[in-house]
Amino acid sequence: MTKVFGRRYEVIEQIGSGGMAIVYKAKDILLNRIVTIKVLREQFLSDEDFIRRFRREAQSAASLSHTNIVSIYDVGKDGEIEYIVMEYVEGRNLKEIIRNYAPLLPDQAIYITKQIAEAIKHAHAHKIIHRDIKPHNILITEDGGAKVTDFGIARAVSAATVTHTGDIVGSVHYLSPEQARGVQSNEQSDLYSLGIILYELLTGKIPYDGETPIAIALKHLQEQPVPPSKLNPKIRPELEAVIMKAIAKDAEERYASADALLRDLERIQDGRPIAERKEEQRTNDLERTQVHKSLRPLGYSEVKPGKNTGAAQWLNGIKRKNLGLGLGLIAAFLLIFGGLSLYRYFNVAETSVPNLVGKSLEEAETLLTSRNLILGKLADEYSDTVKEGLIIRQSKPQDTKIKIGNEIQVTVSSGPELIPMPDLKNLNREEALNKLLSTGFAEEKITFKLLPSETVPEGYVADQTPPARSPWTKNSNIDVWLSNGPQVEMVTVPPLMGYSWEMAEEILLGLNLYPVRGTQNSGIYGANTVIETSPKAGDSIEQGGQVIVTVSIGPGPVGKADADGRLLLNLRLAGGAAFIRGW
Repeated sequence: MTKVFGRRYEVIEQIGSGGMAIVYKAKDILLNRIVTIKVLREQFLSDEDFIRRFRREAQSAASLSHTNIVSIYDVGKDGEIEYIVMEYVEGRNLKEIIRNYAPLLPDQAIYITKQIAEAIKHAHAHKIIHRDIKPHNILITEDGGAKVTDFGIARAVSAATVTHTGDIVGSVHYLSPEQARGVQSNEQSDLYSLGIILYELLTGKIPYDGETPIAIALKHLQEQPVPPSKLNPKIRPELEAVIMKAIAKDAEERYASADALLRDLERIQDGRPIAERKEEQRTNDLERTQVHKSLRPLGYSEVKPGKNTGAAQWLNGIKRKNLGLGLGLIAAFLLIFGGLSLYRYFNVAETSVPNLVGKSLEEAETLLTSRNLILGKLADEYSDTVKEGLIIRQSKPQDTKIKIGNEIQVTVSSGPELIPMPDLKNLNREEALNKLLSTGFAEEKITFKLLPSETVPEGYVADQTPPARSPWTKNSNIDVWLSNGPQVEMVTVPPLMGYSWEMAEEILLGLNLYPVRGTQNSGIYGANTVIETSPKAGDSIEQGGQVIVTVSIGPGPVGKADADGRLLLNLRLAGGAAFIRGW
């Protein structure tokens, strides 16, 4: 029988799960729309701390209304079950996109990062810190939009950000140094996590990794990351500077706000320097204009109406009786003067043409002005290789000798031509290929892959990247997944001995395995520590299969604090769940 929550929300299917809740796709019967329902797991219903955290998620997120934040529609209780009703987002989480496509092009990475920054900016304006910004909590819609979700650990800025039990929240790979130390987090903590995501989008790698959550947390505190340009040479120095500033270990050295980060990302997109230049004085602009006006052929003279030239005064002084002689002298004078002017014009000084390709219009104008040449813009043109705003070619080649005062015309790049990506769903391979080619995309950039699907008929498009209607360059890579029908996926059971129950559960759920808890007395393993699993580590099991996890109920040995006792204590108190989300 179909489950209905609150006699209103009819469950369609389960679409996800986490350590604290199970997520369903459902239909709002009253409003006739598809929604997402997050339901607190049954084993936590008797735990007041978990229920309090679950309700806090709804209270924090419900106050936010932004295009890049998943909306909260309703909060309810059905019997003993606590649930939240949220906006349903058709798409995939950012971690899946990173696994399949990273490193992304800089423009693509900036486009996604700016949307996340806008969401963080809105939350911070409402005094809410997310505290768990990571790719798993960011959904990418079919049209390329980003939506931040899971405010399960968001807290008002005015409230304490470290619980009385010393919990450290946030996934360890994206955890800020202050969170790893277990101290109060702030707006810069979210920006640090966003900086880690931008690093990963551009390189395909996380800056800090290790065998254990503790080892990774220590790296956030002690080690410097590999500069991202070492992993991806396409990353320009300006973009690398933004990343390194965002992930500075000292919060005071990071961006003061999401708005400041957004401004720098926009400057990079516009081809402007990160640090704002002082505006040039109006007099400099006037001087530059005056130089252009002065570059006329030698011998040129501008006669203003109403003014007597020397020749006119001389002519007026000639007596009428000597008019013939005067006219003859004038003709001789004009002949001599004109010849001299022509001589001077054709023998004007020459200069060489500088190289303007790859320069901005401002840089080109400065170069030409220094050589008494004039800049003229010929046209704009799409280019896949030359950045927008930079010069593609010039009317006179470099080092050509020309007379001063001449104009050099240039063609400026408009950047790559962006074409809306067509919707390929429900098309077969031939139909999808023809549609892409007719739209203008290059065949050699199109790759067809196979993808198991329970719903799409074999041989038809099940998914595509980029999503439909996304702006895309005609020479960028396109991946099209064709369904090869239903397929059972096998998963290897990971080694979990020695982990806490919460960490083991989170790992198994992340692998689409269903953990079942069993208990056993043990004098070797401490309470809540995994003793063994069935199937055993290394065995293969179908996705969705059940794994029995035997957990010690004590008495076990009494642990001792080590030299780094405070950090270790904080990490243990966190229950392990927050750190294993990115496992």
